[in-house]
Amino acid sequence: MKTLDDTLLMEIQADLEGTMTSLAAIIEKYDLDISDEDIEDRLLDGNAAVERSVCCEWWFSPSDLEFDEEKNGGVCQQCEPDAFD
Repeated sequence: MKTLDDTLLMEIQADLEGTMTSLAAIIEKYDLDISDEDIEDRLLDGNAAVERSVCCEWWFSPSDLEFDEEKNGGVCQQCEPDAFD
């Protein structure tokens, strides 16, 4: 099993953006020794950070999401267009 270094993190971030790929699938694909919670935290690191929209579970750059207090997380413009007004 591999550890998640910065180079691999950037590759995974690029692989995830614009997809609905699960964390379990990424961990398996890259044979990583990391928990879902830890990799989700690490995905927010660096210049290529990605975050999952809480409404549709697609991966986006955090700058493409708006925080929704009711949903307690970032939402995308397609799911919650009113959040972007």
